[in-house]
Amino acid sequence: MADLFSVTQIPGMGTNEIPAPPLERDEKSRINYGVADPLFDIDTLPLTYTNSRWNAFAYECDEKLLKAIIPDCLTLEDDVVEFWYVDHDHTRLGPYGEMGITVACSYNGVKFGYYPYMYLTQDSAVDGGRALGFPKKMAFIRTLEHGGKWDDGYEASGRDYFSFMMSRNGYVIHSATGKYSGNQLSDLSRVPTFYGKTDWGRGNMKIVTDGDLAKTRWQLTHLPSEWEGKHRFQIKPETVMTAQPEDINWFFQATPFDNCGNTMPAKKLLGLVSYNFDLIIPPAEILWSQTITRTPEEIAKYCLYETPYKFGMRQKFSKPQGV
Repeated sequence: MADLFSVTQIPGMGTNEIPAPPLERDEKSRINYGVADPLFDIDTLPLTYTNSRWNAFAYECDEKLLKAIIPDCLTLEDDVVEFWYVDHDHTRLGPYGEMGITVACSYNGVKFGYYPYMYLTQDSAVDGGRALGFPKKMAFIRTLEHGGKWDDGYEASGRDYFSFMMSRNGYVIHSATGKYSGNQLSDLSRVPTFYGKTDWGRGNMKIVTDGDLAKTRWQLTHLPSEWEGKHRFQIKPETVMTAQPEDINWFFQATPFDNCGNTMPAKKLLGLVSYNFDLIIPPAEILWSQTITRTPEEIAKYCLYETPYKFGMRQKFSKPQGV
């Protein structure tokens, strides 16, 4: 007879280092997900991130394309976008990798970086992001930095080379390899307009639909740049590393499941900047909202039998991972 072995003790539970399960907390504190959820969840605001590693490519993109992917209520502020990877090792959501694109936008004079695309490696972070409005999806993400001196996980001196890659549903969406050549943000010829600006927050479009599809609420959420009088995003200048366009091998494509390679292609690559940082994510404020209602006839026409749903969502594009 086979021997069965189960580990029933969660490391750290009962030490106040991790949040208690939802069923053991006040029901008013349960803001997202099921009550029997993973160890890490969104019910711990504000979220804190300690010594994460940010790797941001900057590139110019056609303004017509950028205007096509942002909501109509927003105004485009810059044609330079931020295409970034992050390695989060110490967060209240647990460790995970992340990739996203930031576009400089504004609404009624409020300026912020808007996220049209975001991909992550961990389910609770995806679910938590969607609760705040972030357009997150699951993907395979790899971030590597290597070479040079001994890497202690903080100082940038041990990172001469970089390699980033993201794939989803068997298709590689993006990859980049290369070598660092500097350590000053001014090394790049152009950077996104929100770089160095302390009054630019972050904005997202949150869409929540009732289970019967009769009502959908659109909300433009905004995270101000400050929380309790301090800037939420704290860069560690001594960890900055940069790379020039000629030092970067760049690949970016659309796939049957993800179209950002087609909607936001790089017209001109400007370089890469990497650094360590600390971050706080508090509850968001609502800048704009809109409610869409549907009759039973409209639900059938637009949500059940429309061509994109008949021939897009019900189709599978089988392809081995890495091919």
